[in-house]
Amino acid sequence: MHDQLTWNQLEDLKFASSKMTGVRRRAFQADIALKYCDGNPNLTEIIFGWGRNTVATGLGEKRTGMICVGAQSGFCGRKRW
Repeated sequence: MHDQLTWNQLEDLKFASSKMTGVRRRAFQADIALKYCDGNPNLTEIIFGWGRNTVATGLGEKRTGMICVGAQSGFCGRKRW
């Protein structure tokens, strides 16, 4: 699958992913994993260098339609107590 991509295309995809954050990044990485790596997070990690847990989360979000939200926002900023 990844044989279809040139080195420059791989670098462009990595760069595009690096400019995104959160849900958009996971959705992008999941789309690329489905297209070029048969939805395999481990292969995606090897080829693109993206974290397999992030890709797996993105694939799960795409499959279920539910967005994973972290608890960081509840524990940052001004303390309310």
